[in-house]
This record gives sequence, structure tokens and C-alpha cells, in this order.
Amino acid sequence: MGVLKVSLFVLVLSVLFYIYKEYKYTQKAPLPFDGRFHPDFKEVVDNFRENFYRGIETGASLSIFHEGEPLVDVWGGYADVTTKRPWTEDTLSIIFSVTKGVTALLVAVFVDKGWLDYKKSVAYYWPEFGKNGKHEITVEMLLSHQGGLSITNGTVPMQWIEEHPDKVYRFLEEQTPYWKPGTSYAYHAITYGLYVDSLLTKADPKHRRVDQIFKEEIGDKFGIEFYNGLPYDKYYRTTRYDMTPFPVVLWKTLTSLDFEPLLLIYKIMNKESIVSKAINSGTDPTHLDTAYNIPEYSKIPQSALNGYSNARNLAKLFGIIANGGKTEKGILLSEKTIRALEETLTSGTSLDGTIIPTFGRGVTMLMEDKQMIGFGHGGYGGQIAYADKQRKTGFAYVTSRLKEVRMMPLYREVKQYSDIYYKCLKKHLQNKRA
Repeated sequence: MGVLKVSLFVLVLSVLFYIYKEYKYTQKAPLPFDGRFHPDFKEVVDNFRENFYRGIETGASLSIFHEGEPLVDVWGGYADVTTKRPWTEDTLSIIFSVTKGVTALLVAVFVDKGWLDYKKSVAYYWPEFGKNGKHEITVEMLLSHQGGLSITNGTVPMQWIEEHPDKVYRFLEEQTPYWKPGTSYAYHAITYGLYVDSLLTKADPKHRRVDQIFKEEIGDKFGIEFYNGLPYDKYYRTTRYDMTPFPVVLWKTLTSLDFEPLLLIYKIMNKESIVSKAINSGTDPTHLDTAYNIPEYSKIPQSALNGYSNARNLAKLFGIIANGGKTEKGILLSEKTIRALEETLTSGTSLDGTIIPTFGRGVTMLMEDKQMIGFGHGGYGGQIAYADKQRKTGFAYVTSRLKEVRMMPLYREVKQYSDIYYKCLKKHLQNKRA
């Protein structure tokens, strides 16, 4: 028995040492780093830069707008770790589910224009949608993941979104809710984009595709560079993302006693779980570590996961909302519609058993001391963009090195940047009043 205990101890020690080596991949020299920032926020930038030196960041951009002014706009590391292509000022990166939050703002624009009503049924705008128990699903139920449509009966090729949109519509119309709509909620990881994009096209007087709608209704008007589906001629500017090695995820989990990433990995690997079924629904399953690193997938618009931008443009967009929706170029959203985005529609543990953010109308609520201070959306691997109305702040972070899997809006390092920013903002405002 003594020999067995010693052998087990040596084995565990060896595994931990291996994980430690994998995790402590400190850079031998500082990575490329550039940008601009207000001197009062140097502490934020120093912390961000230090994380590149420590190997915590390998390629990312961070931007923060306050009252329309860019206080922090920095970037560093590599857009492609393998080739050592540096991240530059105009680098774009996939933002995964942050795309959901951006598209929620687009839906809100439609509400302002009278083209959509949150309280009306989806079938009011898309009659064929109402089949098979879906007739009572409202626009806001769909946006807040309450429609029961996270799991589909079969899948369709993602290419159909571009090549055969009518086939996608028919596929969605034939689906039956997995639970009674409005009685619970679970994250519509993939299907959110399929349904919401289709609804926007159906409700649009011109029946435009979602990427064109954003460009014409928000992008061109307010100077926001965001692509729902990356055009071929922009592909050279995008990052090649890579996954954080599993031993690193395991090491961070063990040292922080934060087991949410492992719980989610378990649910994803369990083919019978709602989480696993949801991420394999809608379009044909794809390997995240390769599929969206090729232009044939990158170019397809899908609001659940296939948006491309950088921190500057996302922070600018959500910063406009944080400042009441008005700019010198016009009104992006009315105060009334912004207030509607601030309303909480779901809370508590979801049907799939994950610890999930509180949802509003297509956005997640940003909480501080159990109080809602803003809204936005997180994305796979650590991406985030949000509007803090209380402090008139638009905050965004985008990375090409995907961090551990989790459902909470702010990942560990990103929360660190956010916390330091708020501390600096307090001093900044005091200096302005002095």
C-alpha cells in the first residue's frame, strides 16, 4: 500500500509539473505592443502590456471609450502566432458570440424604426415560422433564449446561408421547440443567429441580408467597422486564432479552484447533455480550432458566432449606446429602446444546468454588487463588448488566443483590466473637476 501511495504521489507531482511548465510559458522578450491612451489610464495599459510579457496574452486588442472619447486603444502580440505576424492597428479578429450582442443592437434599430416590435410574435413577420408550436414565440423570447429552439432536428450545411437561404428558412420553420416557449431558457449557441438573421431579413422592407443591414444602418452611418461574415478582400487583415492548451486550462482551474471550465467541458463531451446538443445543432458541426481559420467559412454571415471586428470599433459602438445613443452623425438608438435593452428577462440557472449570464433582449446584463450597471455580450475565448450607462463607458476586448471555456461575461484577465479602468476613471474624473 505504501508503494502505491508513493507511486500515486509521484504521478500526481509529475502531472502538476508538466502542467506548470505548459502554463509558465513566459516570453523571453516583450511582444509587439502599440496604441494610444490618456495618461490617467497608464495603469490599465501597463497591466495589459505586462500580461503579454508573462505569456498570459499572445495577441489581443483592448479599447475603452468614455463619453465618446477613446481613453484606451491598445493592441499587442501576434495576429498569427505561428508566423509571428504582428497584431496591428487595423487587425480584425473573429469575436464569436459578441456578434449576438451586436446583432441585438441591430434588432433594436429595427424596433426604433417600427419594423419590429419586441412584444409581437415572430410569426407576425414570418408567418411560416409559426408551425409546430412556435406561434406564441415573441421577438423578445427569441432574443432572450426562451424560445426552446436551441436544439434542432438535424442540421444544414452552413454554406446554405449564402447559397440556399430559402432552404434554411424551411429547415427552421419545421423545427419544434425543445421546451414550452417562455417557461424556461437555455443558451441558443448556434441557432440564435439562424433565427434572428432570418427574422431581420423577413421584417426588413428591402429584405436585405443581415451583413448588408448592419453596414447600411449602423456601419456606414456611424463609422463602425464590423463584418458579419468577413469579405474575401478583408481576410488578409484577420487573426489566426488558436486554442489555449488543455493542460493550461487544467492548471488555471486547479490553482484558482474555479471549476466552471471543467464543468462545461464535461457537458460538451456528454453527447446527451443539452449543451452538447445545442452546439451541434443548426448548421453542420464544425471544428472550432480549424473551421473559422479559412476564408470559405469566415465569409458566411451568422450572428451567433461569425462577426469580425476589433476592440476599437466595438468599444466605440457600445460607447455610443452608453452615452444615450446620440452622436454628431445622428441617433443610433432612442432612449426608450435603450431602456428596453436594460430590462432583465431571465435569471437563475438555465435549463441546461449551466451558470449563465442574465439575459435581456439579445444582450447579457453586466452586474456589479448585484446591481445591473450595463449590458453587452461575451464571446468564446474571452471576447467582450459592453455598454456601462452609469459611467458612460464602452468597453471591448478581443483576443486570438482563446482562453478556457466559460459562460461568465468577464474572463479573469479581462475583469482585471475592467477593475483597474474603473479605479483610474474615478481619479480621472476627480482630476477633471479639480
